[in-house]
Amino acid sequence: MKNTLIVSALASFALIAGAFAQTQSPAAAPQDTVVTAPESTAPPPPAKAPKSKAQKSTATKAKAKVNAGYPFRGKLKAFDKDALTFTVAGKDKDRVVHITSQTRFTKGGKPATLSDAIIDGEVAGTVRKVKDGKEEAVSVRFGPAPKAGKSAEKSVPKKAPSKPGQAETQ
Repeated sequence: MKNTLIVSALASFALIAGAFAQTQSPAAAPQDTVVTAPESTAPPPPAKAPKSKAQKSTATKAKAKVNAGYPFRGKLKAFDKDALTFTVAGKDKDRVVHITSQTRFTKGGKPATLSDAIIDGEVAGTVRKVKDGKEEAVSVRFGPAPKAGKSAEKSVPKKAPSKPGQAETQ
């Protein structure tokens, strides 16, 4: 019986020693042994909940406001057809505005091109900031704004006389 106890104690000791040898630190591991990092037990990030219609609408409106642009006005100081830019003289500093294929030009209420620009002439329009911080022209008007009175007079039809034979007075 004593022999059985001694044999079991030795077997247990051998198992414990073997387990201990496998859990030794990576610094003590031999050079040809590959040590791997323990698997992460952190829980995965929570899944994003789908956005409601109200949240989507708000996000869309915010994007529209960012891309909608803002007005500019001043005197045209210079333009560069090769670099596709023009410079507007400002009160404090000059602004360089970039032109794209989507930029719309007008002069006197009619379509125009960059060639229609006049140095020291009035220029106004809408620009928007792009990702790299540059200002990109959405629309540009060269020269003074068209008079609203002339177009309003043309669009209002004359009244017909209310009674036959009566002349219209204005």
